Amino acid sequence: MIPKNIASIFIQITTQFSGEIISIDAGNFIKNEFSVKDSIYKTCPFLQGTLEAIEENRSFLLEGMLIVSNGVEYNVDVELQKQINNVTVLVHNRASVYKFVNQLNQNRNDLFFLKREIDEKNKELEELRKIADKANEQKTRFLAMMSHEVRNPLNVILGYSKMISEEDINAKVKEYSKLLSLSGEHLKVIVNDILDLSRIEAGKLSLESKPIQIAEIVKNCFENYTHQNKKDTVRLVLSNHTELPKLVLGDDVRLNQVLSNLLSNALKFTEKGEIKIDVKVVKETDEKIYIGFLVSDSGRGMMDVQVSKIFDEYTQNKKSDNRVFGGAGLGLSIVKRLLKAMDGKITVNSKLNVGTTFTVTIPFLKVKSKKNEHKNTITNQLTKGVDLNGKRILVADDDALNQTIVAHILKKEKVDFTLVKDGLEALNILKKEAFDIVLLDIHMPNITGEQLVQKKYEFFKDNSTIPFLALTANTAKEDIERYIKIGFNSVIGKPYTAADFIKTIKTTLS
Repeated sequence: MIPKNIASIFIQITTQFSGEIISIDAGNFIKNEFSVKDSIYKTCPFLQGTLEAIEENRSFLLEGMLIVSNGVEYNVDVELQKQINNVTVLVHNRASVYKFVNQLNQNRNDLFFLKREIDEKNKELEELRKIADKANEQKTRFLAMMSHEVRNPLNVILGYSKMISEEDINAKVKEYSKLLSLSGEHLKVIVNDILDLSRIEAGKLSLESKPIQIAEIVKNCFENYTHQNKKDTVRLVLSNHTELPKLVLGDDVRLNQVLSNLLSNALKFTEKGEIKIDVKVVKETDEKIYIGFLVSDSGRGMMDVQVSKIFDEYTQNKKSDNRVFGGAGLGLSIVKRLLKAMDGKITVNSKLNVGTTFTVTIPFLKVKSKKNEHKNTITNQLTKGVDLNGKRILVADDDALNQTIVAHILKKEKVDFTLVKDGLEALNILKKEAFDIVLLDIHMPNITGEQLVQKKYEFFKDNSTIPFLALTANTAKEDIERYIKIGFNSVIGKPYTAADFIKTIKTTLS
């Protein structure tokens, strides 16, 4: 089918050698001037004598001919093609053809300039992408550096707060210590949230896939916040359903982070009543099991407009929230992003002055092998059976305050420990004395922790096979992987609690 705007600029006619029109084959140009059995010479007198004269099977072109139709003159090109029994006459409206040709040429020129402009824009975008990538890298490096600088003094603040609270002190000092510890924990949450958000934005968030116990993770998280709950008017309730699988494949740290954020919010905004955690199986397939986590509270609740914004970054529902409760307004934003990475989803239902319910659903891969379950049980049993009493432990840390905290923790376990202030002192003592385990701060003068762990060939022979732990505020996945690769057995991340500190040592020794 010929487009209408094309058909209007030409007409194709078949005639006998005498000029009698046999058929009108295509086109609509001045169609009213031609009729079957009429002579084509009526409209095209210039063809007389030409139809018979042209050679057979060869094309013949007449340019710039004049045709009159309804008193209007048309400048045309006429193309003739002679066959054995007839002649094909193709008449082009020259003005329209040139008009279309000019338009096509103009379009071609426009496309050329448009392509050149697009190419230039693509180059600009590529340069901007490189600038953005460089800025992201610089931001990540800056945050990593700031993380290290903040986490070290934060470890001291939390460590000394704990030590003070364990002393025989009056009620007022104990209250001051509790407030100091609470502020330190708030600062820790903010630092962790900012770093997590940075990792997510940089696409560096990676999830573990290892056997985990859902019921145990939920129970530990619940007990942690039960201890943190200082409000006599608020009760925490846990409902674990019996059909929960013993083991699934997932990331226990990130799951705990999701639940902790939800419980932290519930505790912040509930002054009286109940906070409830409900965990159950939502559905099951051959490969996956979908677990639902419901966290509800009887707190102040929210209006619909507030609910629509709670997952936005740096959002506080009231301007006073940041001053009263602390935090950077990143918790729920990170929860949503973590759940997206885990293929999970979260919904919220809230009524003002009634309460709020968060419902989280996460798919976990099933554990097919009993080996993982057996291994997990054995590891727990071995850890519980490790006694640190009399164990020889070397600790190298250039921060005197951190040394005091480590000494306080190890004394309680009746450990035979040695403290040194840098990597060089540690190296000298490792050449002469035998230890059961060594704890090294990463950033130390003279010889760093990374450099020291790679000098095992210089140690006293009994120390060449013992485990080494890194004490560091650099806890990004890539940092931990690098430490393990160069010779560390595990990492104790700052700021640490006494329980985490001892658990890591026992796990390593087991």
